[in-house]
Amino acid sequence: MTTQAHAITLTKLNLSAIFGEKDVQTRLKTIADLWVSSPEVFFLDSLGVFKSHEAISGMVGTVQGFGGPDDEFVELKTLKHDEEDDVWVTRVKWGVGSPGGELALTGWDVVTIVGGKIKACYTFLDSK
Repeated sequence: MTTQAHAITLTKLNLSAIFGEKDVQTRLKTIADLWVSSPEVFFLDSLGVFKSHEAISGMVGTVQGFGGPDDEFVELKTLKHDEEDDVWVTRVKWGVGSPGGELALTGWDVVTIVGGKIKACYTFLDSK
């Protein structure tokens, strides 16, 4: 059974260790460690639908390319969660921008965790 602490940790690591990772091989390994198997993943954001570890990593690289080389993703709000049959739904408010500078983009991730691994992520961007 997935604990609340583990669900929160997975959600935060999805933001920092995946979206914050510039090295493709390290990012792919982290995706493989944190997410369910590649054919079972589902990631939806304004860029499209991504259904494999490689597709998620490629999308992250695209998103990183929108900003500067020093931009980082940061958590802005606390997580919400519910538990039912080892299925957790968490959400995190995030922003991305240069350290100490104005945030270039903010949004929400809603993450579904099944059996201790991330199954799906839905990203919602805030309007400027």
